[in-house]
Formats: sequence, structure tokens, C-alpha cells
Amino acid sequence: MKNWFKTIHVRSLHWAGTKWGAWALFMCAFADASFLPLPTPMFFLTLALLNKAKIYKYALFGTIGTSTGALAGYSIGYFAWLTPNGDFTGIALFMFDNIPGFSEELYIKSQTLYSTWDFWILFVAAFIPVPFKIFSITSGAFDINLLVFSIATLASQGIKFYLLALLIVKTGTAVKKLLEFNFKPIAIVATVCIALVIVLISF
Repeated sequence: MKNWFKTIHVRSLHWAGTKWGAWALFMCAFADASFLPLPTPMFFLTLALLNKAKIYKYALFGTIGTSTGALAGYSIGYFAWLTPNGDFTGIALFMFDNIPGFSEELYIKSQTLYSTWDFWILFVAAFIPVPFKIFSITSGAFDINLLVFSIATLASQGIKFYLLALLIVKTGTAVKKLLEFNFKPIAIVATVCIALVIVLISF
């Protein structure tokens, strides 16, 4: 994670100083939510730390990029994931083989998660270090209601990006030092907190 942060920091120096920074984030978020494993939150944090004047613009572009990318991922799952006989298509097998962490076992497990948590799993997915494309594609493959999927994705991604923006505004460079130290505990704590909120709401 430290190497990722340093690499993204260097590459973001260019984008933060140009008018294309927000669009670069949009494309990164779109691809990350649909077909490529990219560290969008880290890219967002780096851009925001380097140019705080545009922090809420970055949050907006990150939210819209992820949401539209998720719709593309949903389309992949709905139209191109299974054959009429129920077998995996070539696209599905290719993604199983080439997307880190995305496997046939995880696909089957995600079906159980949907049946247990319903659309709330999309809220949790926004805060855990797991490629969101896994959830966008499986949502389409499992024929999750498109309107529910779209609203849940937009809301959860918006909350994530704007909370990150607010965190940077309130704490400044301390966020960078924390990320450089270790990002995983932050993700774990955030996931536990979100899961507890979901449990309380469900009751």
C-alpha cells in the first residue's frame, strides 16, 4: 500500500496542476467500477491533498464516475456474463483469470451476500478494499433491480467521497501521514462501523 500511495502521488502531481485532474479521476473511477482494478480512493485522496480548492469537485466527479462505471459493470453482468445455458461466457472467464481477487468462488459467495443483505451490501462495498466492479457485475448477473442498484450505488459512493473530502478538510496532511502508515486498519474500522449501522437499521 505504501508503494501504491507513492506511485499515485507522483502521477497525480501532473493531474492536480491541470484542468484535467477531475476528468482523470472520473475515468479512473469509471474503469474501476466496471472492468479494471484501479485504486480510485487513493487517487482521489492524492488529488484532493494536492489541490484542496477543488476537493468537492473531485468528490463529485469520483461519485459520478463510479456510479456510471457501475452501470457499465451491471450491463456486463446482465448481458455478457452467462450464456443462455447458464454457463460462464468468455468475458466472465477472462475476468476471473485477470482481475485480482475476483474468482468463481467469490462470485458464488456474493450471491449469498445479496440474498442475506439485499441492496445494503452495496453500501458496505463502497467502504471496503474490494474492487467495486465485483458487486456491479454480480448485480447485473443476479438481475438486481436496476433502479435500486443505481440509487444504492449513487448514495453509497457519494457518502464515501464526500466523507473523504470532509476528512481532508478537517485534518489536512494528517490524512496523508495516516495513509502512508497503514491504510488497511482504516478500511476495516470503516467496514465494521457501516455494518453495525446496517444491522441497527434492519432491526
